[in-house]
Amino acid sequence: MAAGPVPIAFGGTDLVLTLATLTPGGVKLGLRAVIPEPGQPLRELPGQRFATEVRSGLSVTDDLGRAYRLRPVTWGDAPGEPGRRRWRGEVLAEPQPGGTATGGAVRWLEFAAAESQPVRVDMPAPVAAERGPTRPAWPTPAEAYLAELASARSVTIATGEDSVELDVAQIVATVADALLWTGALPPDSALLSDWEAPTPGWREELAGLWGRQAHLRARDNEPERAGLAVTLPLRLATAVIENIAAQGDLVSIQLYGHPWVSGEYWPMIVPSFQVRATDDAGEEHRGTPGDGGGRPEGSREFWFWPPVPPSVKRIRVTVSTLWEAAWAELDIPGRPG
Repeated sequence: MAAGPVPIAFGGTDLVLTLATLTPGGVKLGLRAVIPEPGQPLRELPGQRFATEVRSGLSVTDDLGRAYRLRPVTWGDAPGEPGRRRWRGEVLAEPQPGGTATGGAVRWLEFAAAESQPVRVDMPAPVAAERGPTRPAWPTPAEAYLAELASARSVTIATGEDSVELDVAQIVATVADALLWTGALPPDSALLSDWEAPTPGWREELAGLWGRQAHLRARDNEPERAGLAVTLPLRLATAVIENIAAQGDLVSIQLYGHPWVSGEYWPMIVPSFQVRATDDAGEEHRGTPGDGGGRPEGSREFWFWPPVPPSVKRIRVTVSTLWEAAWAELDIPGRPG
């Protein structure tokens, strides 16, 4: 892992490397740029056109003498200042045909565009964070599944102009009944007595509103970010905290996970990974899923609610599946002790 921002000379465009992550098949690059607004309609979107320019115009090599070919994975653009657009993309740099997969031997990457000075980025070793296994939020997988299922406030399915509002309470009750009868849900579970499922209310609305505003601010100003590559000790899944970022009260992590099942509508599936944290003042924070995901593996951002005060220097992040959980102690970047 290497965390930016690192400016890269790319013609007349302000191109910035935000992340570089070594993977078994190559290097995952996070990039952002400010690109010109097209003066006339194009056959392809501005962001797609710029992704093509990056693919053909940016070269990547490493200290082992290997060259990489670039393959844009995801990208998007949004209005910026007049005549300009903000662009963000994820690009996979793969070893050229005949090259071997990327490994831990890579110590630096070099980026260059035509007639521009190359920029070298060091690839540090993974951070040696304290970590260990712990108990998941609920004693059994059925309880963990049902708790997540019951957290939905409302669900609507739409096809064209027609839509239907699902009876969330009735669906959750039916699922719980089936789990009880099959013996998967213990009859003395706290879910059936003193536990209260989240309900629609101002706190949930506030979290959503605050999160949207915080992400808009982070989009305009790159947050403090630290590359980590901390692998959590799970037995039945793979989870790696790739990086942690902070801007004001907004603290987030990027989590790689496998297997990661996504894309199905509620109530057919629940998130494969759940994230929560405890700060150094003893306050609890839940990880709210942001951008990302994938199948059967992927990376997703999780931001923490309630906001993490600037006085907090460290957090213990816990990642759970339905069966197990593990934790890691992380320093928050930009907050010296």
